[in-house]
Amino acid sequence: MAPLVWLVTGTTSGIGRALIEHIVARGDKVIASGRRVEEKLGALKSESLALLELDITAGRAAIAAKMAEAWAVFGHIDILLNNAGASAMCSAEEATDEYIDKLFAVNLFGPMHVTQALLPYLRERAASAPASPPRIGFTSSSTAWTSLPFLSHYAASKAALSAYVEALDKEVSPLGIRCAAFECGGFPTHLGQPRSDGDAGFGQSGTALPAVYGPGLAALGGMFMSDPMAFMPGALEKVTPLIVDVLKRDGAESVAGKPWAVRLWFGSDAYASVKQKCDEVLVLLDEFKDVAYATDRDGYDHVTRPEYLKATSILEKK
Repeated sequence: MAPLVWLVTGTTSGIGRALIEHIVARGDKVIASGRRVEEKLGALKSESLALLELDITAGRAAIAAKMAEAWAVFGHIDILLNNAGASAMCSAEEATDEYIDKLFAVNLFGPMHVTQALLPYLRERAASAPASPPRIGFTSSSTAWTSLPFLSHYAASKAALSAYVEALDKEVSPLGIRCAAFECGGFPTHLGQPRSDGDAGFGQSGTALPAVYGPGLAALGGMFMSDPMAFMPGALEKVTPLIVDVLKRDGAESVAGKPWAVRLWFGSDAYASVKQKCDEVLVLLDEFKDVAYATDRDGYDHVTRPEYLKATSILEKK
């Protein structure tokens, strides 16, 4: 099988850095992108690893030009992995427009713009090379399901991202392109730290946190700081090959016999928290079913149309 060509964003540290090294080790080619990428990854350049300077907050037009540049590096791209992300703790009350805009630009609008710009190329690739159907992956978070206090904006950006991926997969799967959101639990990465010296104040509103929030913030911080590794069970050397297995679908044992999943959870903490959320939602649905049905118009038969349920389902047969 010919080597696949990957474009990965957010590759200068953490999961992204581990991914590009593993992709090359698996025999594929990769375009590693990020800010100050030559400075940070220049030593890794090879015939199989190219670098692309990319700020995913640059806006739609600038990103579209960069995607044309990326496509020209190896002549095509088979797999896009939107991995860039940012996080910081901030109360909902003190958050500035600058903080909110930057967080959503990195976690949501940037991946949207990158994907939007590449889709015409990927559609053409799917039509011309059906034996190697394109894939689009997104690094999301289990906080898309389980929001934590003082991480409301981060959780909201990741919930929006995962919802976007669900709908996107429904749009492009008939065209031969599949999408997946990887909703990760805790991993030892640089998430939450400034993306560069210019972001040193990211997540800081410039105003004092109202004192009434102090106990809540202290309790959350104390929980994590008491034993940080207890809340980061994930291992980079284990998640990176699994992400590659899922997107390549080259017969790897880890996904053999499993259907395509548009949302996947990595980490026992992600699994436990998402399962708890689903179980609790089912309890609340039963408790408030009469309230939900009470808003239907008089005479409605209360039958949810099967074609609507089919259109919203994320399951598929093996």
